[in-house]
Amino acid sequence: MLLGKRMEVFLAAAEAGSFSRAGRHLSISQSVVSFHVHALEEALGVRLFRREGRRIALTREGELLYEEGRRLAQAARRLEDRFSEQSSEIAQRISLAGDALTCAFTLPWTLARFRDAHPGVLYSYQHLDEDVLLDRVAGGEIDVALVGHPVKHRRLATQTCFEDEIILVGSEDASARRITLAALRELPLLWATNDRGLELLLNKGLAEAGLPVKDLNLFMEVENLAILKTFVRAGVGVAFLPRLTVADELHFALLMEIGVEGLDLKRTNYLVHRKETQPREIVQRFLDFVQTSDWQDLAERQFGRKRPDPPD
Repeated sequence: MLLGKRMEVFLAAAEAGSFSRAGRHLSISQSVVSFHVHALEEALGVRLFRREGRRIALTREGELLYEEGRRLAQAARRLEDRFSEQSSEIAQRISLAGDALTCAFTLPWTLARFRDAHPGVLYSYQHLDEDVLLDRVAGGEIDVALVGHPVKHRRLATQTCFEDEIILVGSEDASARRITLAALRELPLLWATNDRGLELLLNKGLAEAGLPVKDLNLFMEVENLAILKTFVRAGVGVAFLPRLTVADELHFALLMEIGVEGLDLKRTNYLVHRKETQPREIVQRFLDFVQTSDWQDLAERQFGRKRPDPPD
């Protein structure tokens, strides 16, 4: 990236509000994030962040650098795209992002099939909050994003991809495979906080079923999916999650699906990309591939079998 590693790390930390979250987004350690930010502060002779409890916030100088840095990042990406015809490395690169938990479980199966026809392509993937994700797609820093709810943006085009089912899961020794809405009200519920589309769907779907979220026993909020699933496996509580994200756990009976009478939650996921510019050839090929993919087949490939029947 023309922008440089220090600026890339700084922008990620500013958007994540945490060095640890920025590290996870960039696939580097928290200490490496701290090193690059400190080096940038030393080079500029200013302090860029201040502590606010468990989070970090930009100082006045940090806000100025962030504003200018975002412009530089977008300009750098535009330059890279302009030279893509002369650079085979840039021409064969696709930057991806997602804001829904399902995306990280769907993309690998999609890329595995796309790679068969395009073995030389390099990919990057980030799990980002919606506002950051859309801003980066619109600014040209991300080629393609998968999101878990409809998007309205004058500079972005969207197309439907696949439908995922949201199910309630509990530990393998949960007392019942099917419950009523009234029984759901009493169960300790673990809430995933890093998928806005999931939160929107649950708020709407549960309210329409006559059980608004405010009436549930919200026991704990958890950001990390792996940690959330471990809590559920341990019997701490139950959780609403996309079926694809717990496919392995259901298959090996590490988690159990709990049917809820009168509740059928499904959501459509969308592919997002810029609409006012012609994508690079490899990005357009990926868009065409995704649009014509058999998502039902991809889901069954992940399960390794046909989708299981819901609980009786």
